[in-house]
Amino acid sequence: MDAWILRFPEPRQNMGDARELIVLKRNADGEVVELETLEIQGRHANLPNVVEGQVKQGRKRIILDLFSEKRLDSNDLAQLIGAVKYAGDAGGQVVFANPRSRVREILRLTHLEDVVSIYDSIGEAAEHFSASD
Repeated sequence: MDAWILRFPEPRQNMGDARELIVLKRNADGEVVELETLEIQGRHANLPNVVEGQVKQGRKRIILDLFSEKRLDSNDLAQLIGAVKYAGDAGGQVVFANPRSRVREILRLTHLEDVVSIYDSIGEAAEHFSASD
């Protein structure tokens, strides 16, 4: 079954408060295809709403790629928790992939890893969904 990847690329100059969020699809063959780029305001503003919208479009298995995140503050954590909650409430599931060591440590210290599955790579995260078929 397909998995949907949400990836924050490195911020570009001259975007002000806006930030991009790339939506990719990883099909059962492991092929990753970019579908669209969304522009959101703020660092993670409205991430829960974006995730909920993706689930309502039938994209129920979401991998949130955290590689570009070099740090997490309390607002970031609230956004991530909200994304997991909104997806679950809408009948979907979010897992995290590719966190850098500093981000992984914050997820561990805040016990978020007890609430959501965290994988070292997109491939491992996708295998999680394949195993649940």
